[in-house]
Amino acid sequence: MKSVLRLFASLALLLSATAASAHGDEKHEDEATRPAVTAAVPAQPGADVEAMGSAAVSNETTQSHDDEQVASNGIVGALKSLHPATVHFPIALLLMAALTELFVMVRRTPEREAAVKIMIYGGAAGAVVAALFGWIHTGPWFGGDTVMQLHRWNGMLIAALGMVAAWIAFRNPQSRGALRLTLFPIAALLIAQGYMGGELAHGLNHLKL
Repeated sequence: MKSVLRLFASLALLLSATAASAHGDEKHEDEATRPAVTAAVPAQPGADVEAMGSAAVSNETTQSHDDEQVASNGIVGALKSLHPATVHFPIALLLMAALTELFVMVRRTPEREAAVKIMIYGGAAGAVVAALFGWIHTGPWFGGDTVMQLHRWNGMLIAALGMVAAWIAFRNPQSRGALRLTLFPIAALLIAQGYMGGELAHGLNHLKL
């Protein structure tokens, strides 16, 4: 009898141990297979509203800065692009003044002299404007290659000589020697200036000479 009781007790202990072992494996398996859940940090009251407000202010500040930068670049870019547009009138007027002065040398008339004077006035003023926009185009910068340096300072020389020619024409001297000694070199400098401008705009040896 005692042997039978011991046998049942041993079987009961074995079954209990087996059940406990099986339950433990099931629990670990459930923990292993259960998807991980990230603990959520409770938001402070009003935190989302404050964050959204800060983001909106930051976006408005950035947008305002971008708008100001675009406007600034647009104005400066427009001023820089005006240099090529301002060079044509002084070139045409001063070259035509020199050409008309050749006709004055052949036959001097008041009408031709007046035409030369008017074209010199307009060409000199235009040369000053073109030189000014040339500096706006490059900025306060004294670098560049040889062609750039020659183009910059030759333009300044043309503007200066144009003002001298305008002053001589305004005085209206009887002798036109001083005017011609100023006007004809201006015409030669303008031809060289136009060539150098083409070199800067279209590349070296743009005429394939």
